[in-house]
Amino acid sequence: MGHIVLTVERIDQVMPFYVDVLGFKLSDFALRPFKAYFFHVNARHHSLALIETGTNGIHHLMMELFSLDDVGQAYDLAQGEEGRIGATLGRHTNDFMTSFYAYTPSCFMVEYGWGGRNIRPETWTSMELEHGPSLWGHDRTWLPPEQRAEAREMRLKAAELGVRQPVQVIKGNHELMAGTCPWWDMTVRAAE
Repeated sequence: MGHIVLTVERIDQVMPFYVDVLGFKLSDFALRPFKAYFFHVNARHHSLALIETGTNGIHHLMMELFSLDDVGQAYDLAQGEEGRIGATLGRHTNDFMTSFYAYTPSCFMVEYGWGGRNIRPETWTSMELEHGPSLWGHDRTWLPPEQRAEAREMRLKAAELGVRQPVQVIKGNHELMAGTCPWWDMTVRAAE
């Protein structure tokens, strides 16, 4: 299991419980197109997130897989059922997860993904997600039309600005290609 996202009436009323009582640390937050706060307890970018919706409940559970192909094949299966997709295939700005969301028979969603990010909790500094929750994709069918349009504009702006992130893989789950990649070489040099 990757993480859980809860819907809450007001984030400021429940955050002290998770931070002060349970010891979660803030990873980052988004104020647009909806208010969301992400928390970690270990090296996983986030194990808990809170979305302010005006109601209390479970938004989704996230399941992380070993293979990107498993995610894609499950996406094909989920698309075969009308109304099953809660968010299209996409990639998050904060944990770099490539995933999609599917509605369960219990009316909450499961995020099915691959390639989650680890952080160094002892040196991590939280920040606002200025480019929204996703680099690309994740068109959220559950959002009202105006927030859905705002999320799309944020994704298009991130693309226009050239926002990119490296793919996160675990040992044994990749092969290095021969050759060079000018974009990647430039990105590595800029980070040094």
